[in-house]
Amino acid sequence: MAGSDLPTISVVVPVRNMAGSLPELLDSLQALDYPSDRLEVLVVDNGSTDGGGRIARERGAEVLDLPSPPSSYAARNAGWRRARGEWIAFTDADCRVEPAWLRGFALHDGDARAGAVAGEVLGAGDETVISRLMDRHGFMQHRVTLPHKALPGASTACLAVRRTVLERLGGFRGELRHFGDMDFCWRMQLESDWQLRYEPRAVVRHHHRRTWKALVKQGIAHGRGVAFMKRTYPALYRFRGGEQAGRAAGLLRSLAAIPFPAAMPFRDRIAEPLFLAAWYGGMAAGYVMGPALVRRAR
Repeated sequence: MAGSDLPTISVVVPVRNMAGSLPELLDSLQALDYPSDRLEVLVVDNGSTDGGGRIARERGAEVLDLPSPPSSYAARNAGWRRARGEWIAFTDADCRVEPAWLRGFALHDGDARAGAVAGEVLGAGDETVISRLMDRHGFMQHRVTLPHKALPGASTACLAVRRTVLERLGGFRGELRHFGDMDFCWRMQLESDWQLRYEPRAVVRHHHRRTWKALVKQGIAHGRGVAFMKRTYPALYRFRGGEQAGRAAGLLRSLAAIPFPAAMPFRDRIAEPLFLAAWYGGMAAGYVMGPALVRRAR
């Protein structure tokens, strides 16, 4: 597509105390293969105390300061409402984007039924056992997660949404801490004729969790998101026996594979059963704890 044929896109990034990884993201956004006159970058500083807003300004991004930090989804709402693009592309401060990221999204501009487009989320190459196993199991890869439930849902680590869709739905549920992106995708599909498309050429690289503590914490957050979806969409968000059996079988396979040669490093094979147990255990704990909500702030 020629530059004049490309839609205007605003990139919205919520930030809260991510000064360590934010420069990498901003540098990758500056290297995007997309016309500068059809692109804007808006960083929403969600109450950072580590100078994240200053870092973003120094790298040429527009910064919206939120004095009273709400949830990340409320911050995204504030961002897209300030933004000017026909499409709003969301990503996070622990990611870096590939140069063709936005051109991948733009391929769907002419598809009238494409209300949102999910790109692909791949690992950033972090060399820890936890991050390698997260990538191996495709925890954030949309090719893995999109067909997982009754309706496809995508994460805001790599998601572009038409402004008209956000306006019609009122954006994300600002009171949610987890799974606000999946909920938005489901509401779009249930309340309109717009659909969620998948574009594997729109790629971000995500820095996965690196420690056991961070893994369990993310598992708990995931479980609390599941609890919200189950409560909100009881007829659609169901636990399938085959899915649970598959999890148990995966754990048993990882145990059985430890003594034998495999393509993955031996230390990863040793860690994999503990990794799966920690993840599923965290999910179960989060589900029992229930949905994590904050003050309603849409």
